[in-house]
Amino acid sequence: MKSRLSFRAMGAVCGMMLLLNILARCSRTCSDWYIRHIFPFLSELWSRFSGLFPFSLGEVLICLAVIVGVPAILAFPLLMIFCKTQRGTIAKIYGTGIGWILTWLFTVLTLHFFILYQCTPIGEQYYPDSPEYYTTEEIRPVIAAMIAETNALAEEVARDENGYFVLTEDLQSGAKAAMQGLAEDFPQFGGYYPDAKAIHFSYVMSHQSILGIYYPFTMEANYNQDLCPVNLPATVCHEYTHLKGNILEDEANFLAFLACIRSDSPDFRYSGHIQALEYMMDLAWEVDPEGILAGTLSEKAWMDMYEFVPEGYFGEEENQLPDVIPEEVVTEVSSTLLDTSLKINGVEDGDLSYGRMAELILDYYMQDAKAS
Repeated sequence: MKSRLSFRAMGAVCGMMLLLNILARCSRTCSDWYIRHIFPFLSELWSRFSGLFPFSLGEVLICLAVIVGVPAILAFPLLMIFCKTQRGTIAKIYGTGIGWILTWLFTVLTLHFFILYQCTPIGEQYYPDSPEYYTTEEIRPVIAAMIAETNALAEEVARDENGYFVLTEDLQSGAKAAMQGLAEDFPQFGGYYPDAKAIHFSYVMSHQSILGIYYPFTMEANYNQDLCPVNLPATVCHEYTHLKGNILEDEANFLAFLACIRSDSPDFRYSGHIQALEYMMDLAWEVDPEGILAGTLSEKAWMDMYEFVPEGYFGEEENQLPDVIPEEVVTEVSSTLLDTSLKINGVEDGDLSYGRMAELILDYYMQDAKAS
């Protein structure tokens, strides 16, 4: 009787989540309302709870899933073989346990992930009149202005003995202040922010070229602590946007750029410009094949461009992954899963959508920046 009631409860919860998913896909208005009125409460509630822990609670859950979950699954056939008289009880325990775990996963992913993909994109909300494309004459001045500002900031920030950027601003307080500044024009991003958390096993993220990660099960903003410092401000602001209901990666990159360049900290402004230029330089070569525009970027700025982890990082023994699965396979699987996840949630061009950040930056400079 108890197991029947348990499975009925699972079915009721999953049915409700399925209806919410269908409603979200059928109505952007409902998704937008959810993000404005329901999601902020859920996000802050979970963020405050997970914020009680000084470490990444999400990383701990992943480790527990591997340490406890995998052995438990492997033990099931052995228990069914050697405990013949208890097979029914064992099957019920496993079935109920797995059922509730899947129900919890589906519920959290629906409320903290799936619905967010169905909202009105930032571009449509704030730049509804943007053209389908910009001309070379419009693009060149934007990139030139970004390069000029980056060059100026490159002279202002601190550097180590090798000439690379050194972060002198407090990462936590600086990122929170930057996000509050963003909220002046984008109200969705105001309110409470927990401390961003460094991932202990960051070398795993590095081997997959991951800078940060939003963990929907604990509502934490996590970052790769092994990154070159120039990446940290923009990365933390990027992850913070996810805690406020923005889930699209191109928009998170763009909003992190805006948060950083509006900051009072030269470190944050420089980080925002460097990461944005990594996307805009591809466009610079398209409108200026001779490279004259790219050639105006200063040597100091070039040193920090495209820097992911410190030189020699992957050669250090403590940063090596066990040679069980080839690294190329890990990278390919990670990329495929990301691309598939985006497409399932309605992002038709998958991981290519990251490049749409350039379009949003052009919209900003042509409308918001020009107006101010």
